[in-house]
Amino acid sequence: MIAELTIVRRGALAALLTLALAQGALAADKVAVGIGGSASDAPLFIAKDMGFFDRQGLDVELVFLDSGAKVIPPLGTGQLDAGSGALSVGFYNAVARGVHFRVVADRGHTDNVSEYQSVFVRKDLVDSGQFKSLADMKGKKFGFAAPGITALSLLNEAAKVGHFDYADVTQVFLSFPEQASALQNKAIDGSFLIEPQAEQLVRAGVGVRFMNTNDFYPAQVISTVFYSDNFAGPRREVAARFMEGWLAAVRVYTAALQGGKLTGPGSDAIVPVLARELRMDPAIIRAMYAAPCDPNGDINLDSLRKDLGFFKSQGWVPATVDLDSIVDLSFAHDAVAKLGRYAAKAP
Repeated sequence: MIAELTIVRRGALAALLTLALAQGALAADKVAVGIGGSASDAPLFIAKDMGFFDRQGLDVELVFLDSGAKVIPPLGTGQLDAGSGALSVGFYNAVARGVHFRVVADRGHTDNVSEYQSVFVRKDLVDSGQFKSLADMKGKKFGFAAPGITALSLLNEAAKVGHFDYADVTQVFLSFPEQASALQNKAIDGSFLIEPQAEQLVRAGVGVRFMNTNDFYPAQVISTVFYSDNFAGPRREVAARFMEGWLAAVRVYTAALQGGKLTGPGSDAIVPVLARELRMDPAIIRAMYAAPCDPNGDINLDSLRKDLGFFKSQGWVPATVDLDSIVDLSFAHDAVAKLGRYAAKAP
């Protein structure tokens, strides 16, 4: 009788535990994140696939959009909780129209190790001596992903160093895959190209990474993480957990970088995840440069000010747009208080 009672109690306890686990799973907070599915989404894929969001009690849905500009409207309406992308003219003009969202963490920037973003030039131009320095950008056709993007501010910085006028370079607006084709067909001469297109074109013998853009525009912010106003406000506690999961994944990603590539400690676990999510050959993942992402979420505000100042100087953004009303690093700071500050390792 005692044995039977013990079995019954154990069965009841197991049932309660099963119910509790089921309720816990059902209680996971849903978070919708807009992404472009690019290589710089690596920490997000790591956070989702390797359980960092699960540990925060989050059910994260990745919503794929074919351009960063398409993230802005659903963020403004609250259809998306978070997103990422460059702080383009479209972003700032949405703010000027009264669309509310916040820039909360770094998602990618340049440094002196990684050539994730480079001045990419056709190999025949370099081999023939037609392109020897930034000054040779004058009169050339360069590809840009869209009007009003931060790469145009980058062009402005290249013009200062190369001693030519911003208008001396013909701007051809093409997506990065289209730029790759245009370089192969000699329809354009170069680009401020990112990965994986740069690695693929180097392998194909089409072009060369002529210069790291960090050499003339140090620590430029390539992209950031955005929060909708609803996520940052009424759902702040959920948004805080998302940031903690995000930064935990960024630290795993950062630790795996060696010489700007995913070849360091822990990369064996990360590369298969990225190869699956990006549908790329693992060999390309390892060979291409990875976008540096700040493991403490810090953003180079001077870079944002420089780009915004350039946009304003061109008349593309109203003078009234102010960074202080857009950037909110409190989520990153709170997450770092829990995780501890990440100390940068030697390159």
